[in-house]
Amino acid sequence: MGTVHEFRVQRGANDLLARIRAAANREQLALVQALILDHGLSADEFSANDFRDRLPADLPHGLLGAAVRGLAASRAITNTGRTVPSTSPDTHGHRIAVYRLTAAQAETAA
Repeated sequence: MGTVHEFRVQRGANDLLARIRAAANREQLALVQALILDHGLSADEFSANDFRDRLPADLPHGLLGAAVRGLAASRAITNTGRTVPSTSPDTHGHRIAVYRLTAAQAETAA
């Protein structure tokens, strides 16, 4: 069972992601999610490093993370438990999650 602090941190993160999703238009979110899923079909595992350079330059800040978390919440992708250093200059090399398509998503796309 998590602590009250952990619950509040998670709730705050979820609220932030909801605001990011609301600020982005549906086409932007769909584009990013399609790009993630498309990349996942050609890679066993992936992180944002693998497709960040294919994202539109005018993408709202935080939308990539919101798209990934949305796909993970819907069980289209799953976190492998591994992390890699981010290659984005804005993140100063902090660690980011590595994902893979879920079996159900891969079967649907095949």
